[in-house]
Amino acid sequence: MLPPQVIPFLLTLAISMLIGIGLREYYEGEKKYDTFGTVRTFIFIGLLGYILWGIPVPARAAYLLGMASLMTFLLVYYNNKVRQRKSPGLIGVLIALLTYSVAPVAFNEPHWFLVLVAISILYVLHSKGKIRKFTDRLEAGEVVTVCKFLAIAAVALPLIPAAFPAEGMAGKIFEFMPVTPRQIWMAVVITTTISYLGYVLQTYLYPKKGLLLTGVIGGLYSSTMATLVLAKQTRHQDDQSAESAAAILLTTPSMYLRILLLVAAFKPVAALSLAGPFAVLSVLIAGYAWWVRKLSAKPVADEPEVVLKDKNPLELNAAFIFALMFVTVSLITKAVLVRFHDLGLQMLSFLVGASDIVPFIVSVLQGNLGIAERMIINAVIISTASNNLMKAIYVFAFGNRRSARLTAYGMGGSALLSFIYAALSR
Repeated sequence: MLPPQVIPFLLTLAISMLIGIGLREYYEGEKKYDTFGTVRTFIFIGLLGYILWGIPVPARAAYLLGMASLMTFLLVYYNNKVRQRKSPGLIGVLIALLTYSVAPVAFNEPHWFLVLVAISILYVLHSKGKIRKFTDRLEAGEVVTVCKFLAIAAVALPLIPAAFPAEGMAGKIFEFMPVTPRQIWMAVVITTTISYLGYVLQTYLYPKKGLLLTGVIGGLYSSTMATLVLAKQTRHQDDQSAESAAAILLTTPSMYLRILLLVAAFKPVAALSLAGPFAVLSVLIAGYAWWVRKLSAKPVADEPEVVLKDKNPLELNAAFIFALMFVTVSLITKAVLVRFHDLGLQMLSFLVGASDIVPFIVSVLQGNLGIAERMIINAVIISTASNNLMKAIYVFAFGNRRSARLTAYGMGGSALLSFIYAALSR
């Protein structure tokens, strides 16, 4: 059994060395050689923090005194740097302070957290160009929109009551509804956050991309929208019909991943049950898409760049529209269950595939409808299968005929397997 001080010491030593090496490589890449400290300097800073943190004095006075002393030397260095008219950047100073803070984290936090901090430091340090490009792409108002949404999610959500009092008009309305006020807004927060991940990928990290990447990333945001864009853009391009069909097919595995994340956010056990069939369907569709792409005699030299553009899902208008759709679909689902029971839920699962299936899936996951978990899983599978059939119809309506035929085989096959699975697992 190792003494308890050994692991934090080794972690402090290793992380300090890695940070020092990462900073040296950063300076060499920037062609800056007259800079603060070497790799050994950062190792010593990390060890200094380790030793002073372990001294048993009240309120960690030794550690705080060491930090004040280190900051004094850093201020002298920075003042001299500015007086010599060098770049006034604070990278070296901030990295030194972060290195000094490694030891307390090694003692008080899980080891994986310290490793995560170190990876984040090194990644940000060496991503100057990527971060600059990303921030340059941000449209006016995007940051404000995210801040507003974070404020509403972090401040408003905890204040929303789980249920209104039974008396009064509001109480009577929500007593009839299958969802509570907090469930409504929780559904909005989780759903739009997952969609926002796909939005960021397609809008900022990969704003212009080829057909296949459009299919993969577009499915994370909206597989239906990606299908329509791909079908319309390649409608009159027969030489790209196989490539277009493969891209449209690849929206489906991404859609399965998005739905799986959504289910996991509300019912983790149901997500585990869905992971198997979704994984099998994703592998089959991806394999068929690969085979379809091989039908092209040769890679298309002038493959077009596809731009998917839609509103930020974190915008308040988009959030309120989804909330309205969620409540409406929840009421319809409750009415169908009361009138037609399980058979009605299955039929409704099939019908919603013609539109956005997310509000329906969230309603069966979040609503107080008294649905068994197996019925929830079947409803999710049937709705995704129906949505795949509808996407195949969209390709026939708006796309290239050869692309439509190739897409129909894959989408139809996945839908058929989904329906068989749902029928056998009832």
